[in-house]
Amino acid sequence: MPHPQSISKPSRRGVLKVLYGAIWLSLVGAVGLGLGAVLRLVSSGGGASQPQPVELGQPGGLAVGQARDQGPVALARDAGGYFALSLVCPHLGCRPAWHQKQDRFLCPCHGSGFALNGERLSGPAPKGLSHVALKVTGGKLVAFPGQPVDPATRLKA
Repeated sequence: MPHPQSISKPSRRGVLKVLYGAIWLSLVGAVGLGLGAVLRLVSSGGGASQPQPVELGQPGGLAVGQARDQGPVALARDAGGYFALSLVCPHLGCRPAWHQKQDRFLCPCHGSGFALNGERLSGPAPKGLSHVALKVTGGKLVAFPGQPVDPATRLKA
């Protein structure tokens, strides 16, 4: 074991080099994370292809005031009838999910909350969830994520 007086203190220059190196690595990491987020956003919306229709099954089985997630959309029902919502958070594109006990859609990324009808309740999202076309095709409900509709649109099935 070395004698305590034989251990030299780090020089001021050495401490500053380590500090500058840590700052440099932090900046490079932050720029990399920011660039990654920008590229993810650009690539998610840059495709020219339309989202595919989503088959939601037979009408019925969903009580008034309930919703069911299915892939990129949710089927919901209120007193006016059935409607479909896009499950793409308008904040950064994360996927909100329906939480029946809390009676709302919740985004896991930054905490935005949305009512059954898609209206924004809380969080950083600038607006509510988009309503998308819902039709009965071959006796089954089919949502069309690439076709926005007026939020008042309901399907009586």
